[in-house]
Amino acid sequence: MHIHTQFSDGKHSLDEAYKVTHAKGLKYVAITDHYSEFTVLPNRMSKRDLGDYLETLWRVPTFKGLEVEIMEDGSVSMSAKTGNDFDVIVGGLHSVHGVRFWRDLTPILDAKGFVDDVRVALIKAMESRCLDVLAHVTWLPPSLCSRMRGLVGAEWIASVIEAASDFGVAIELNGRWRLPNEDWVKRCVHHGVQLSLGSDAHTLQAIGNTGHGVRLLTDLQVPKDLVYLPRNMTL
Repeated sequence: MHIHTQFSDGKHSLDEAYKVTHAKGLKYVAITDHYSEFTVLPNRMSKRDLGDYLETLWRVPTFKGLEVEIMEDGSVSMSAKTGNDFDVIVGGLHSVHGVRFWRDLTPILDAKGFVDDVRVALIKAMESRCLDVLAHVTWLPPSLCSRMRGLVGAEWIASVIEAASDFGVAIELNGRWRLPNEDWVKRCVHHGVQLSLGSDAHTLQAIGNTGHGVRLLTDLQVPKDLVYLPRNMTL
């Protein structure tokens, strides 16, 4: 789940990705390239790209997906109508107040306020009912990553998980960034929130990198009905 290709910021073609998933014996595969319908963003597909993307996806036996942008106001970069053409919609928050969560060393003076704005954006995005999966939750900009445990407290976590439960959104166990942690999984299970395995692969080598999530699901004996699969699929 959660694989990117050259349609957005991946390093490989969709056909190359599929060959690797087949060689690795992966049973459930979802291609989820980045998409922005209302705003032009770098390394994101636009609405005019969707036709070619869907046509290419139909050629290979994978689940058809998108990773849509969660904007800092909590809106998502996709209409509900567009989502109807896909099997899985992943939502990812990548910047707040102009500060990107990757490789951006901009100082953040009000860390607690920033992290609370992240929480609000995630919850509002889930309230849109456009999302199936919330990606790389708890990832923060580099200047805050080392302080994540102190900034993301019990109330923060509880409010996000409760929203996921209320709106039927799965929490991704992200193999690339190895998050969220065991405590999140336990809380999700307690609230009946599904968990999704995602490699967040941008290279062929990273496809199938779900060890972090598989270990948590196994060690904590997460029930099968709490493992997320794309719409209308069962284990």
